[in-house]
Amino acid sequence: MVADALDMELVNLASCGYGNKAIYHTIIGAMIETKNVGWVIPMWSEWQRVCPFVDVPETEPVNREPWRSFLPERIVRDAEWHDKFYKPPMINPKKKGLKYELAKVLWEKSLTSIRGGAVQSLGYMFAFQSICENMNIPHLQMQGCQPLMGKIMPQDEMNYNELARHIVDSPYVDKFKNSFIGWPVVRSLGGYSADWLLGDSDRISPEDSHPNKKGHEIIGEGICNEYNTIYS
Repeated sequence: MVADALDMELVNLASCGYGNKAIYHTIIGAMIETKNVGWVIPMWSEWQRVCPFVDVPETEPVNREPWRSFLPERIVRDAEWHDKFYKPPMINPKKKGLKYELAKVLWEKSLTSIRGGAVQSLGYMFAFQSICENMNIPHLQMQGCQPLMGKIMPQDEMNYNELARHIVDSPYVDKFKNSFIGWPVVRSLGGYSADWLLGDSDRISPEDSHPNKKGHEIIGEGICNEYNTIYS
C-alpha cells in the first residue's frame, strides 16, 4: 500500500517475530547491497527480544531463517503454563530444545532487562538514522509493536515508567529527528507505537492482536502522511 502510494518498488525485508538486532542488521545490509534506494523504513520490535544468529550450513535450504528471535520471558512463561497438560511436567515438550534452555538462563539471570533492551534498541535506532544520513538515503522509522511485553496492571505501568526513565536518561533522548514517527515511543513521554494507533476492530481477532486490513491501512496512511510532510 505505502509503496504504491509513493510510486516505489517494494523490497519487503520483514520477517515474523524479528527482534531489533535482526531488523537492524538485515536492513543495513540491504541498504548497502541495493542500488538506488529511494526510501527505507524499519518497524521496530519488542526491545527485550534476543536474536541469536544460527550459522546455517550450505547444505540447508537457502530459505531457512538464520536469525532466531524470541522474547525469553514469553518462552519460559508459556512453557510453564503448559506444565498442567503433562504428567509429570518434565515431559512437557515446550521445555526441550535450545530456545527454551537459552531463554530460561537469560531470563533467570536478568540478562534481558528493560534497561538492557533500551540500551541496545536505542543504539540500533540511532545507528540506523546516522547511516541513512551518511548514505543520503531518505528514511523514516517507527516502533511497530509495543516496546515491552504486556503485563497485568499495575506491573505494566511500572514497566513503562521504568522504560521512560531509561529513555530520558539515555544519550539518545534528543538525538532523533522528526523522521522517527512517534518518538519517544512511550505514551507518558508523548510518544506512541504503531500498535497504539489501533482499536479492537483494527486487529485480526481478540487472540491475534496483529493489524487486519483496516489496521494496515491506518498505519500505512500515517506513514505516507509523515513521508509527504518531510520529503515532498
